[in-house]
Amino acid sequence: MKRLFSFGRKNTPPPREPSVSDGVAGWSPMTYPTPQELTQMMPGGVYRFDLLIGQGGMGAVYRGSQTNLERSVAIKILHRQHGADYAYPQRFRREAQALAQMNHPNIVSVFDFGVVGDYLYYVMEYIQGIDLHQSLCAGPLPPIRSIEILLKICDALTYAHSKGIVHRDIKPANILLANDGRIKVADFGLAKRFNAKTTLLTQTNMAMGTPDYAAPEQYDSKANIDPRTDIYALGVMFYQMLTGNLPRGSWHPPSTLIGCDSRLDTIITRALKPDPKERFQSAEELKSNLVEALVSPPQASPSASTTAPAPFSRAQTLTGPSTTAKPFAGRILVLEDDVLLRNLIVRTLRREGYEITETADGADTVRAYSEAMMSRQPFDLVLIDLTIPLGMGGARAMELLRKADPEVDGIVSSGNRSDPAMLQPSAHGFSDVLPKPYDSEDLVRVVSQVLQRRKARLSVTHS
Repeated sequence: MKRLFSFGRKNTPPPREPSVSDGVAGWSPMTYPTPQELTQMMPGGVYRFDLLIGQGGMGAVYRGSQTNLERSVAIKILHRQHGADYAYPQRFRREAQALAQMNHPNIVSVFDFGVVGDYLYYVMEYIQGIDLHQSLCAGPLPPIRSIEILLKICDALTYAHSKGIVHRDIKPANILLANDGRIKVADFGLAKRFNAKTTLLTQTNMAMGTPDYAAPEQYDSKANIDPRTDIYALGVMFYQMLTGNLPRGSWHPPSTLIGCDSRLDTIITRALKPDPKERFQSAEELKSNLVEALVSPPQASPSASTTAPAPFSRAQTLTGPSTTAKPFAGRILVLEDDVLLRNLIVRTLRREGYEITETADGADTVRAYSEAMMSRQPFDLVLIDLTIPLGMGGARAMELLRKADPEVDGIVSSGNRSDPAMLQPSAHGFSDVLPKPYDSEDLVRVVSQVLQRRKARLSVTHS
């Protein structure tokens, strides 16, 4: 919610010291209605609000529900007279319209927009969790987690850019981390079309954006803002996720600070080039470089010890050192919709001698398992991801697999460690649990344990 609003009026000092995600403060927050008052103001009695999530200089966000559809929602409101001289109602309307045009699993969805009393509002999906800024308050993230988040943001921005929309305010506070593992880009309040000539400094001398994440061209009244502006912000945020610091002044490469793969230094350096022509030219190009760093052998960091390998990303932690393929160890069915993660899982398990069949949807998993049983080549184990946003999830798939084969052994995997299936896997038919993120040793260990228990169980049954 909080965003930069800095005016050229020298007699208006900032009310407090801003955080790194706030930008420079300007207006003092105004008083907004209580959740109960807002509920009464909304027409038709369709919405009911119970919590003021947060408020800033320009608006407030509430949690509630849409009663006729029985779904949780959040509502963002803006007082019409607050900043009317600076066209904020138009910008607010543009944010709602920009979001409403987009339908992507990594972008917050907008359901409704309108005016009620003295307030503009739009209703969006409610994301239960925290934002990335709150997460970073506890310290930097492991490289594997940082890359996972950045890949999803790249997907969201690739989609938004394909619609002709650049976000212009990418920062940790606008990245939502849902409890179920989803990652959502929010707050398109500064979004613009590529052909609209609006920069960080407007004709009214009002700053827009957040300086720590703003690309140099956002300060140039003659510059055109395009997707490369968002690339710069991604570079800043990636550095912050890895190191806990912002790349100010003569910043040190992450590999020298945390011992990560030195190729991440190269990615960040290119994303932060002052000249947009020297940056990655698209979010997709940035993502492809991240994927390349993950799936190819790691490069040692300059500060790496000769006795202890440097921490790396998912490629190293999942695949480990190259080894000769081992004898056949069993057949495993993998349900994982993240193509990158699935490929790395497959590579790791194949090195251990397992025959792997891959699926990205629970329905395909059930079908593959049933076909294998009919062909008398059953699977020994199923590795199941719980969350499949665009298909049948792992919990439902496991229910159907248990009906087809009561002896099925499955490992449940998810980044949402509070999910009931993760807390009590046996109660949901799973033999073991593998919380994300995990490394190659965890993967191989849990798979081995489950298969050893299966072998012992079946030997007793058939004796």
